Amino acid sequence: MTRGRVNRGLVMWSLKIVIGVVFLGPMLLALESAFRRNADIFKYSGTLTLRTFLPIPFTFTDFGSAVHQPQFLRQVLNTLVLGLVQSSLTVVLALLAAFALARLKFPGRGVVFYLLIATMFIPLEAMAVPLFLVVKNLGQLNSFWGLLLPWVAGPGAMYILRQAIADVPRSLDEAVMIDGGGVVRILRHVIVPSVWPAMITVWLITFIYVWDSFLWPLIIISDPSKQLVQIGIVNLINPNEVQYGTLFAMSVIAAAPVVVIFLMLQGFYQQGVATTGLK
Repeated sequence: MTRGRVNRGLVMWSLKIVIGVVFLGPMLLALESAFRRNADIFKYSGTLTLRTFLPIPFTFTDFGSAVHQPQFLRQVLNTLVLGLVQSSLTVVLALLAAFALARLKFPGRGVVFYLLIATMFIPLEAMAVPLFLVVKNLGQLNSFWGLLLPWVAGPGAMYILRQAIADVPRSLDEAVMIDGGGVVRILRHVIVPSVWPAMITVWLITFIYVWDSFLWPLIIISDPSKQLVQIGIVNLINPNEVQYGTLFAMSVIAAAPVVVIFLMLQGFYQQGVATTGLK
């Protein structure tokens, strides 16, 4: 092994360590702070001792305080249910739209596609007031449907699946049609088996988006029992006295479901990213 290869290897490992610290550092800080006593969270921040990096003494007190916060576990459940439902519906609707735009020929297909893509560049802040008025007129304020319906059809999801479907050879469609199959059979037996990694990628991206939702639930929901978890965590912050230990414990509990789901599906996510050109 030459000196140049050794040096390149050291540089690459150094970059990986730096990137790992940047991305994992805040999460590790939240995790270890959740097991500290509230009085010890910032006590050792200016020193370099074992207690700086490890929660000594170790305690579960903050987790007990977190789960006993009013409506917190209910808000975690609300977010989980909304994430599962919205992600699944988004995949179905995006798949149907993507199939039509990638495989069916109709007048204005390109115009429709680019108009849908253009909506991706409209910020939520610009749409918040019109969407709020629509949801209000439909009588869906403070409701599950008010959170779900405005975002269930995502142009980004449609774009990802459309790119994946476009890569499926059309000869497979022709083979199904020769056997007497129609559009439904092509979708079921050709498209879905070919693009399921992209479908899981869309599902996971949508789920994470729902889990991190803040502005829309803050606008649309006023009942704490129907609120989502991110708002519940922020509501714990009291300007006069912040219980950092409880706050970190709630953050860890709230992050656990999405981390577990991501770890379970990361293989499919990587495959979907590679096959749809999202890199």
